Amino acid sequence: MSMVPDYNVSALITSALESETTPELLALLLATSVQRRRLQLGLSTERAAALAGMATSEWAALEAGWIPTEDSILKAVAGVLEACFFHISLVAEISLFNQQKIAA
Repeated sequence: MSMVPDYNVSALITSALESETTPELLALLLATSVQRRRLQLGLSTERAAALAGMATSEWAALEAGWIPTEDSILKAVAGVLEACFFHISLVAEISLFNQQKIAA
């Protein structure tokens, strides 16, 4: 799927890394990015989950900070959000790294 111009993950990452963003905020980068894009597309949580082949509770967990590690889930999320899988994967890695940093 092609990336919609409104959803510029590269700019999002650059902005987050250049600002004085805390590890706590970076840990939620995937969650906030997914929620923001879902809302831009006018999708409900239920509809986004259905399109991704996920349970609504899984999509809600994603927007609350759960980071899926399976490529198949990230690919499904990227498809629903009309975003590049590699960008979504990078945001997921940044979030996971910061979640682990906080937990340490």
